[in-house]
Amino acid sequence: MMNRRNFLGLGLGALAVAAAVPSQLSAVNFRETKPKAWTATKVDEAIKEIFGTTDATEGGINLSAPDIAENGAVIPVSFDTELKASKIAVFQDANPESAVAVFTIPEAGIIDYGIRIKMAKTGTVTVVADVNGKLHKVSKLVKVTIGGCGG
Repeated sequence: MMNRRNFLGLGLGALAVAAAVPSQLSAVNFRETKPKAWTATKVDEAIKEIFGTTDATEGGINLSAPDIAENGAVIPVSFDTELKASKIAVFQDANPESAVAVFTIPEAGIIDYGIRIKMAKTGTVTVVADVNGKLHKVSKLVKVTIGGCGG
């Protein structure tokens, strides 16, 4: 049986956690707002659906992914940038649908993300960032081995 002191302590702890959560966080459901991006079979088509253009400057983003992935189901991809991007997206050309993820960046947000993606075969991973209406992108080829044989 919980006594009054423990009950009040739990309540105050929950209140402190709720107060620490930023109240201005919001998320955009890009699957609803940009549905064609998620069915695009070419990377350029998906980029155009999300950003409105495919004109991009190469570089400005650090992309890390393995040269060879023995398990195409869980390929680690990480990226970071000093650019003050408002939106950043990840694409790949190894699966039927090219778009992987889209992130809306808060005004003072730090872009240093790590995700795991699935690729059915060898392909290119591309990260695109929107910086004041100008796109920056970087790409990397990831070789996916069949059956995790390493060859």
